[in-house]
Amino acid sequence: MINYIIQVSFTDAAADTIVRLSQELSKYNIAAGVRADDGRAYHLPPGAFMYHGSETINEVRDAVHRLAETIQPGASVLVTEAASLSWSGLQELPAA
Repeated sequence: MINYIIQVSFTDAAADTIVRLSQELSKYNIAAGVRADDGRAYHLPPGAFMYHGSETINEVRDAVHRLAETIQPGASVLVTEAASLSWSGLQELPAA
């Protein structure tokens, strides 16, 4: 399995566009958060998402772009393969 970081932005995005995108992507196990080795979870910056899967990077990019375009035209999508992650200043999610 491969870890991907996905960044989505829109030209002239409506106020709720990223929220709606996040809700739709979550149906495909694409999360707007990340989990640390100690089990704590953190929000990613707006428009950033995490996915763990077996698809190729181009398959992930194309699928996310298609979905984003159904929410609002003018989506830009960047996908990177992540071997390891490090962050600072992200807001911690409350424990479930």
